[in-house]
Amino acid sequence: MESSTAGARCRNCGTHVTQQFARVFGDNGDIVHGCPGCTTYREMQSGGHLPQEETG
Repeated sequence: MESSTAGARCRNCGTHVTQQFARVFGDNGDIVHGCPGCTTYREMQSGGHLPQEETG
């Protein structure tokens, strides 16, 4: 999880996001892989901004 002193940042573009945004739109570890600055809300709502899990 991102440090609360550094603040959460988008892994894609580096933009600062709030901890609440990270909890809602981040992955299970509250890591944000896409924010409004670099991803559409449709992608964020559908999970399309999250990295695909490797199977196998």
